[in-house]
Amino acid sequence: MARWLFGRAAVKRSGSGVVQVIVWARSGKVPGLARQKKWVKAKVSADEVGRLVWVKPAGEPVELTLRSREPRPRNKSDLFFLDPGTPVWEATTPDGQEIGIVIPQAREHSFVEQLPVAEHAEPQA
Repeated sequence: MARWLFGRAAVKRSGSGVVQVIVWARSGKVPGLARQKKWVKAKVSADEVGRLVWVKPAGEPVELTLRSREPRPRNKSDLFFLDPGTPVWEATTPDGQEIGIVIPQAREHSFVEQLPVAEHAEPQA
């Protein structure tokens, strides 16, 4: 279903720095958007400080920290229309809100390299 939602548009975007994503908030609403929504299909880019910048729909840039650069497979708590096994990246905002991100086009997955990742504390020996 997610593949169908995104169709042929990725071909036009390649190399532009803009990727199409699905973003949702585990609790509350997606931050940065003028219209409050639980989830949104959007075109985004990243600025030089690693914030998520809304291209369409328009909104305020959002500071996110990825839990990991490695995605996990979709689970039951994610959006119902995602295909099983869809890669999902988890992120948090500075105020602690949990965000889920899906990048449907495999060739655009490298976009996450532009976002900051939480530094896990190394176990002390």
